Amino acid sequence: MNTEVLTYSRSHGVFAGLTLEGAVVEQDNDSTRAIYGKHMEFRSILSGRVSTPRSGEAFVRAVSEAGQQAHIAEVKEDRK
Repeated sequence: MNTEVLTYSRSHGVFAGLTLEGAVVEQDNDSTRAIYGKHMEFRSILSGRVSTPRSGEAFVRAVSEAGQQAHIAEVKEDRK
Protein backbone atom coordinates (compact mmCIF):
# COMPACT_ATOMS: atom_id res chain seq x y z
CA MET A 1 0.00 0.00 0.00
CA ASN A 2 1.40 3.35 -0.99
CA THR A 3 -1.13 6.06 -0.20
CA GLU A 4 -0.84 9.73 0.60
CA VAL A 5 -3.24 11.20 3.13
CA LEU A 6 -3.76 14.94 2.94
CA THR A 7 -5.74 17.07 5.35
CA TYR A 8 -6.87 20.61 4.70
CA SER A 9 -8.85 23.17 6.66
CA ARG A 10 -10.27 25.80 4.32
CA SER A 11 -11.19 28.19 7.11
CA HIS A 12 -7.59 28.69 8.17
CA GLY A 13 -5.67 27.43 5.15
CA VAL A 14 -3.95 24.76 7.21
CA PHE A 15 -2.40 21.83 5.40
CA ALA A 16 -0.96 18.69 6.94
CA GLY A 17 0.38 15.84 4.89
CA LEU A 18 1.25 12.26 5.76
CA THR A 19 2.57 9.48 3.64
CA LEU A 20 1.30 5.98 4.40
CA GLU A 21 3.36 3.14 3.04
CA GLY A 22 2.25 -0.20 4.38
CA ALA A 23 2.10 0.14 8.16
CA VAL A 24 4.38 3.18 8.33
CA VAL A 25 3.25 6.73 9.04
CA GLU A 26 5.89 9.32 8.23
CA GLN A 27 5.94 12.89 9.44
CA ASP A 28 6.00 15.74 6.96
CA ASN A 29 8.47 18.03 8.72
CA ASP A 30 7.76 21.09 6.56
CA SER A 31 4.02 20.89 7.27
CA THR A 32 4.62 20.28 10.96
CA ARG A 33 6.84 23.36 11.15
CA ALA A 34 4.25 25.42 9.25
CA ILE A 35 1.43 24.40 11.60
CA TYR A 36 3.23 24.39 14.97
CA GLY A 37 5.82 27.07 14.23
CA LYS A 38 8.69 24.73 15.12
CA HIS A 39 9.69 21.10 14.85
CA MET A 40 7.53 18.86 17.02
CA GLU A 41 7.99 15.15 17.57
CA PHE A 42 5.32 13.26 15.65
CA ARG A 43 4.82 10.88 18.56
CA SER A 44 3.98 13.83 20.82
CA ILE A 45 1.46 15.21 18.33
CA LEU A 46 -0.29 11.91 17.70
CA SER A 47 -0.43 10.97 21.38
CA GLY A 48 -2.06 14.26 22.34
CA ARG A 49 0.82 15.52 24.48
CA VAL A 50 0.95 18.65 22.31
CA SER A 51 -2.09 20.93 22.30
CA THR A 52 -3.84 21.58 19.01
CA PRO A 53 -2.73 24.88 17.46
CA ARG A 54 -5.50 27.40 17.06
CA SER A 55 -5.36 27.00 13.27
CA GLY A 56 -6.24 23.31 13.60
CA GLU A 57 -9.09 23.51 16.11
CA ALA A 58 -11.89 23.65 13.51
CA PHE A 59 -10.41 20.65 11.70
CA VAL A 60 -10.09 18.59 14.89
CA ARG A 61 -13.66 19.51 15.88
CA ALA A 62 -14.98 18.49 12.43
CA VAL A 63 -13.15 15.14 12.56
CA SER A 64 -14.46 14.50 16.08
CA GLU A 65 -18.04 15.29 15.04
CA ALA A 66 -17.74 13.05 11.98
CA GLY A 67 -16.45 10.24 14.19
CA GLN A 68 -19.39 10.64 16.55
CA GLN A 69 -21.84 10.58 13.65
CA ALA A 70 -20.20 7.45 12.24
CA HIS A 71 -20.42 5.77 15.64
CA ILE A 72 -24.14 6.64 15.95
CA ALA A 73 -24.79 5.28 12.44
CA GLU A 74 -22.88 2.09 13.31
CA VAL A 75 -24.90 1.56 16.50
CA LYS A 76 -28.15 2.08 14.57
CA GLU A 77 -27.02 -0.43 11.94
CA ASP A 78 -26.11 -3.00 14.62
CA ARG A 79 -29.60 -2.72 16.12
CA LYS A 80 -31.24 -3.78 12.85
